[in-house]
Amino acid sequence: MPLTGNTSLIFFIGGILHRLFLFITIASLFFLASCGEARKIDELKKTVVSLEHELDSLQQENKKREENQLTNLQVVHDSVQAGEGLFQVLNRMGINDEQRRKIVLSIQDSVELSILKVGQRFYAAKDSAQNVRIFRYEANPATIHLLFLNPETSLFEYKLVSKPLVKKQSVFEGVLESGSTLNGLLFQVGIPGRMVGIVSGVLQCKVAFQHAQPGDRFRILLEESFYQDSIWISGKVLYAEFEGRVVGHHEAFRYEDPDPKSTFNAHYTASGEALIFDGLRYPLDRLHITSSFGSRIHPITGSRTMHNGVDYGSPRGAPVYAVAEGTVIKSGFDQYSGNKIAIRHRDNSTSWYLHLDKRSVSVGTRVAPRQVIGRVGSTGRSTGPHLHFGFTNAKGKWINPLTKTMIATPKLEGARLARLQVQVEEIKKELALTEAQEPQKANDSLDVNVRMRVLP
Repeated sequence: MPLTGNTSLIFFIGGILHRLFLFITIASLFFLASCGEARKIDELKKTVVSLEHELDSLQQENKKREENQLTNLQVVHDSVQAGEGLFQVLNRMGINDEQRRKIVLSIQDSVELSILKVGQRFYAAKDSAQNVRIFRYEANPATIHLLFLNPETSLFEYKLVSKPLVKKQSVFEGVLESGSTLNGLLFQVGIPGRMVGIVSGVLQCKVAFQHAQPGDRFRILLEESFYQDSIWISGKVLYAEFEGRVVGHHEAFRYEDPDPKSTFNAHYTASGEALIFDGLRYPLDRLHITSSFGSRIHPITGSRTMHNGVDYGSPRGAPVYAVAEGTVIKSGFDQYSGNKIAIRHRDNSTSWYLHLDKRSVSVGTRVAPRQVIGRVGSTGRSTGPHLHFGFTNAKGKWINPLTKTMIATPKLEGARLARLQVQVEEIKKELALTEAQEPQKANDSLDVNVRMRVLP
């Protein structure tokens, strides 16, 4: 079998090491046999030094060759186009099936591949054999996901690069005008749409906006992150308040669990009541969507199929909960779904839980909301531990589970309630600090003021 350049160099270095060891041994024996022949010993020492220099030179050369392999990589890139998924982008970049699979498995726990946006870019650095050595995905200008190929394991190692961001808090305060709506006012002052939706969704749990009157007041505290001081990256609603002559006074506070992906992360009243419409619970304690509902290009096979549910990535053995009260109508196993459970609810809709490791309920069992019905697994046709969660309506048609609002609990209790109460006081302090800033008109034509401060 022919030797590669690197292999030959390694063997050559091994030979030099062998010669160095041999000369040192001979020198030691010669010294013991002829203690008076200092000249010969000096010559041997010089030879050893020469060999050490030669060895050092070869090691440096080998290091340079390894560095050149990386500097001589070919970089290819592409971006997400309308209606595309990750498979199509990787396919255009010329990444083979095996590496495409490894890339997806290595990055899917850190990136929600189901919500890629048009224009987001992917980069791959390939060696002469067209193998990807480095993979890069820019989620936004300040967040970069990197994969490095480990030559010893042939697997990718993940690293997150987060660039410095500027955080700002803003308090928007104003009144409804004749013919205006809260949503309309918030859009007009430039608040991002996703945050406007959160504000209105939270407040309408308590506020009957059809009875809101001109002159009713609102106040909102936002915390936003910017890259290079002007590029919006992310934001959250810390506080929302509405006070009306007819609808009364209502407040909402953002609760943050120690786990950033906990389903308890939501808005609550100061007493811990969840401000979310529907009574459905989440099927897991921690959510990470790896595949959404609808027609999709499979990230590994590339075939287009209908995905009749939502996949949540989760550790094997994590508890799976019933999302609402109901009766178990299926509890069994098949080669595609693995261990599966189906629960019929009062409105004759049915929730489905697939690929379970274990099932804890049998057909006919009455279950309560948030009752443990099984454990996350990877049974059936599955590439790794996850929960496939689906919903059919009363007519048996698959519907998107994400169109239903699901909450973690109707009210916080115990340690979470205590944590919320601490956070409520912290939010009130942040609100006071931001309100101490000089007010400015958020829009020349509207009666809305904004106060802003940069966080340290």
